[in-house]
Amino acid sequence: MHTIQVTKTDGNWKIGLIDGIKFTAKVYEEPSEFGIRGGNVSKLWITGIATYDRGWELRAKTPEHKAIVNELLKYFKNPANCK
Repeated sequence: MHTIQVTKTDGNWKIGLIDGIKFTAKVYEEPSEFGIRGGNVSKLWITGIATYDRGWELRAKTPEHKAIVNELLKYFKNPANCK
């Protein structure tokens, strides 16, 4: 289990830390064709791990980094975490 802390919310933008690593995500309450895997995260930057802006610019490579991406996507699937 990863520790996720959202430190700032500005509209649909969420900024925070996952296991001490900075992330920025553009999140919607509803899934979209533009979201990662058709989900509700349309933009995602995780420092040194992954970048997605309507397509992957930098993919997570290690199993640990993939788990971080998956945990954030799972976290933001919960509508309460998108507000």
